[in-house]
Amino acid sequence: MQKFTLSEDEQDVLQELMNVAYGNATAVVAEMLDAFASLSIPNIKVMPTKELLQTFQKLKESSYFFSTQAFNGEFNGESAFFINEKSAQNLAKHLELETQEDLDDAILELTNVLTSTLTTKLAQEMSTEVSFSLPSISKIPLSEIENIDTFLQYSQVIVIDTELNFQDQKINGNIFILTKDESIQWLKIQLNTILEQLI
Repeated sequence: MQKFTLSEDEQDVLQELMNVAYGNATAVVAEMLDAFASLSIPNIKVMPTKELLQTFQKLKESSYFFSTQAFNGEFNGESAFFINEKSAQNLAKHLELETQEDLDDAILELTNVLTSTLTTKLAQEMSTEVSFSLPSISKIPLSEIENIDTFLQYSQVIVIDTELNFQDQKINGNIFILTKDESIQWLKIQLNTILEQLI
């Protein structure tokens, strides 16, 4: 397996692109929920998938709602969105939802809007397009996360980790964008093209 890393310059450019994409996604989600939202500054890292799974297992909650959405194109991979039980119940309360099915639908819709807006904008910034599969949701104990099919497809990932926070409603979740090896290679080329244009 070829091991990829991002140089400091590549990481800086990706950080800037992510900031633009995240600002766009936050505005869309805040409008959807009619609430003020903030996203933390993205933390970007290339790591083996095993290391990422260890990170997940350090999360304090015993179980999370976990939704994923695959995206395809020159830039391809999967977005993963985690929301813990307490935040999910606060989301249900904010939206006045009465059933578990309604809550699942709301989390899927939130995932769909958030990750598709985010990834589409990021792709646009790199002069490409992506298409999306339908998001899927599961509720799992984090101790079992290494068995999820999503993560078995990746040997190493660029992890772009941020926290979505609706402070007044006490709703927060974590978003991860996972990419396959060939996508990391493509991304490095795009970032260097952008770098050359800046010089």
